[in-house]
Amino acid sequence: MAIIRWNPWNLQSMLDDDWDLPTLPGISRMVGQGLNLYETEEAIIAEAALPGISGDKVDVSIDEGIVRVTATSEDRQEEKDKRRYFMTSIASSYNYSFRLPQGVVSDEEPEAELEDGVLRLTFKKIQKAEPKKIKVSSKSGAKKVEPTLK
Repeated sequence: MAIIRWNPWNLQSMLDDDWDLPTLPGISRMVGQGLNLYETEEAIIAEAALPGISGDKVDVSIDEGIVRVTATSEDRQEEKDKRRYFMTSIASSYNYSFRLPQGVVSDEEPEAELEDGVLRLTFKKIQKAEPKKIKVSSKSGAKKVEPTLK
């Protein structure tokens, strides 16, 4: 067994085992928690952090089982006065992509809702068919063969 030195400041090793961290818009860019995927009994749910983005600036596309979420926002403020000119500009862009697993209803559009800076996509799962039991009957003319031991 190899001995591995523990580094308490290694953020990546802390996140490897714990994917149930909440999506925090300000911190998600730093630690890579902008996209959360999880599964329930009925659906597969994707949550993407899009802080400060309105619904009309979000584009969701599905192509050959790959879901792409892109969003951009730009905010500009200008103040013009006789003696000064002041302008602030803030731009943000988000790009997420992931592959849908097997078992998702492909001909139905996912449910998408944007609330408090988090886009939630809900993909319904295909209902699994219960395995059928097949009754095997034997014909009356068949003979029973007894095994012989030597």
